[in-house]
Amino acid sequence: MKLSIQLYTVRDQLAQDPEGTLRALKEIGLSYVEGGGSYGTDSTESARKLLDEIGLKASGSHIGLPSLETDLDAAIADAKTLGVSYIIVPWVDSKAYSNDWKALGAHLAEIGKKVKEAGLTLAYHNHDFEFKNEGEPGLDQLFAGGDPEYLKSELDLAWVAIGGQDPVAYIKKLSNRLPLIHLKDYDPNTTPRWRPGGQGIIDWDACLAAANEAGVEFGAIELDESPGEPLDAVRESVEFFRSKGITE
Repeated sequence: MKLSIQLYTVRDQLAQDPEGTLRALKEIGLSYVEGGGSYGTDSTESARKLLDEIGLKASGSHIGLPSLETDLDAAIADAKTLGVSYIIVPWVDSKAYSNDWKALGAHLAEIGKKVKEAGLTLAYHNHDFEFKNEGEPGLDQLFAGGDPEYLKSELDLAWVAIGGQDPVAYIKKLSNRLPLIHLKDYDPNTTPRWRPGGQGIIDWDACLAAANEAGVEFGAIELDESPGEPLDAVRESVEFFRSKGITE
C-alpha cells in the first residue's frame, strides 16, 4: 500500500499557501496527495506543474456527483491532466438516495463504465449515513446495484466504525473492489473526535493486515478536523503508519 493524504485535511492552509503547504507535505515524507479541484491553484494545469516541481503525485481526485453528471468529459480531462487513475465520488445527498441505494449504485456504475472507457477508475467514498437505514445497509445495497467492474470503493474506515460496523469486515467484504481506503482515526470521547493515526480507537493492525490482503493500492490519511495544527497531525499520522510498515 502507498501512503497518501487527502488534502481536505489541510484545506485552510492550502487555500492560503498552495505551494508552501504542498512542500510541507513533501518534507513530512509524503509522495502522494489526494485532492479535488485544482489544489488551491488557478487550474489543473497549474496544479500538475506545481506537483511535478515539488515531487508529488496525485493518487486520486474527489469530484462531486453533479459535476460527473453534467460534464463528465471535463472531469475526465482534469483527472488525466493531474495524472490520477481514480475519480472518487466524495459524498452524495443522503436524502436524495437513502430510499434507493441500489439505483444509486447502478447510476454510478453507468458513469463508471464511461470512466473506465477513458482509462480511469470510478470509486465511491462513504460516510456513516449509508449505514443508517433499516434492513440491509445502504452501502451494501449501493455496491450490489453497481457492477464491480465499473464501480469501486474508497472505504473510509472511521466512518464505517461510526456507522456501527466493523471496518475489518467491510475491507474483506469489498476486497474485490477496494483499490483505496481512508486511513482516518477517531475517538468518540474527545473533541474534536478526529485523531492522528494510532491515537484513536481504530484497530490498525487488523485493518492494515486486511487491506494488504485485499491489495489496496493507496491509503490516504484524512482528518476532518485536527486536534492541533493540521500539519502536525499529518506528521504524527505519517510517522505512525510508517511504523506500521507502509514504506512507500
